[in-house]
Amino acid sequence: MIEIQFHDQKDALRFLRILKKQVKYAESFDRMDDDNKCIIVKTDGSSKEIKKCLTAFILHIKTDDWAREILKNRYFYMDELEQRSILEILHSLVEEEREGLTTLTKEINIKSCLTECMNNFIIEQHKEFSFDSFVTFRLKSFIGKLIKYIELSIDEYKMEQEYQVFIHTLRNSLSKKAAKVNHIHVLIDLEIQFFDTEYREIPQQELMMLYDQKNVVSSTHYIDPYSLGPLLALAPKTIFLYTEDRELPIVRTILNIFEERVQLLEKEQFFLRISTQTEMK
Repeated sequence: MIEIQFHDQKDALRFLRILKKQVKYAESFDRMDDDNKCIIVKTDGSSKEIKKCLTAFILHIKTDDWAREILKNRYFYMDELEQRSILEILHSLVEEEREGLTTLTKEINIKSCLTECMNNFIIEQHKEFSFDSFVTFRLKSFIGKLIKYIELSIDEYKMEQEYQVFIHTLRNSLSKKAAKVNHIHVLIDLEIQFFDTEYREIPQQELMMLYDQKNVVSSTHYIDPYSLGPLLALAPKTIFLYTEDRELPIVRTILNIFEERVQLLEKEQFFLRISTQTEMK
């Protein structure tokens, strides 16, 4: 039998729920320790099973608890909605779901760090141990890496907030402009190309003449005079946007700014329309 001591009843019960799904026997009971009540979780589980449960408990439950405390006490994020937004980013970083940051997160690799901490802890030598002491003495490197993840998450959160302000500003600016063309065709392939209603390509020089940076209010984001700039200048009623990759940043930005004005189409449809247009001539 192995006994794990918790000073927080909530932690003990949450860990016990995870443990009961993995082992045949697990229970909890109270004990007085130097006049302080603690909760003991007792189990006949193997070392491998207990480590697996501890890993899940730390990664999926305690990481959020610690991150919230760090956000409040170290970075002064008191608002729960802000905390939740940053935690969502943190989760995506841990799962390596953020394009552009996977190389960095692989270098830090919080999951591998936790696995190493667990491998270095021989449960058989500790028939009874304190979870709080385990965190203090065994998870120093893990907590250090967690702080790095939190810093990355905060940076991402700030950039996302700036991006939302940027989008809102451009939407507001767009709503006050009269459309200079009814519709335009935009092909995003290896590069971005603009075509008029007759599917004639609009040269870059002409696009540059259309775009006047003074007409766009944005101090924190660069607006490409060859892509987003001309669209903002023309303010078309309809944008036929052709692309193979709907997750490209420029595609998402155009969709976010122009919203219902955009008709998103497959790249093949552009060439089909050109072919049809040519045949009609």
